[in-house]
Amino acid sequence: MTYNCQCPCGATRLTVQGKPISRFICHCTICQQKYEAPFADVTLFKLSAVEPPADDAIVFGKYKRFGAVERGFCASCDKPILARTGSSQKDFAFIGTRNYLQPEQLPPAEMHVFYGTRVADVDDDLPKYSNGISSRYAFIKRLLKAG
Repeated sequence: MTYNCQCPCGATRLTVQGKPISRFICHCTICQQKYEAPFADVTLFKLSAVEPPADDAIVFGKYKRFGAVERGFCASCDKPILARTGSSQKDFAFIGTRNYLQPEQLPPAEMHVFYGTRVADVDDDLPKYSNGISSRYAFIKRLLKAG
């Protein structure tokens, strides 16, 4: 499966090949701030599945002192386009579901993470992981399952 993504202004585009590892709803305070929303609906892929744009199209930065995730923003509109756990082919990519041109082709969300920092309750049947430890453990389980 091929997925096409772009930032809100359309200046930064990505192509993603393959099957998503997971889709989840993140309620961390960084996602709330950067997505300017109560949460971020995010899809996880292996970084090797992402065909990135030109090097200067995305500006990466870390927003937590010991955070493992580098968050990338469009150089033109400064909106989130791609986050990654590093830059090697073994790393992972997090792409906001709102950036997909065909979001209906993605699997449904599987869980809520960092739910303890939510700004609004969500009434659904998905598992809700409240803190950093339980949220990271839920990620690790899915990564191990994906191989």
